[in-house]
Amino acid sequence: MKSVLAIDYGEKRMGLAASDLERKFSFEIGTWLNDKNFFAKLRDLAREREADTIVLGFPLNLSGQETRKSGEVLEFRSRLEREFPEMKIELADERLSSKMAEKISGRNKNIDGLAAQIFLEAYLKRNRQEPEAADLK
Repeated sequence: MKSVLAIDYGEKRMGLAASDLERKFSFEIGTWLNDKNFFAKLRDLAREREADTIVLGFPLNLSGQETRKSGEVLEFRSRLEREFPEMKIELADERLSSKMAEKISGRNKNIDGLAAQIFLEAYLKRNRQEPEAADLK
């Protein structure tokens, strides 16, 4: 199995997280500038972490509808698909991940990586392949 990377998109900063190879745990990587070096650094991280999937936080309002920021994230997803054609690019609902990160960190300003870890953890739980009862015998 390969790992999963998560990106909390921002115009200036990107929060990053990664899973382990078994896709059981998520780890905060940190916050990177959204600059000309971002994709090269992301490629290095994907190689280092043996990732085959990128989960991109998708901002929705509390009633589940897209926001202005949703359009920016969809454009960024298109760029990811061009830059990483070999990888699966998925969207994950990131509602309340920043609020949870603020609460956990005590309102630390650099919460983007923690927010990515939070929605990656939810993604991993939703996609966890539990063994069937017959497999346990």
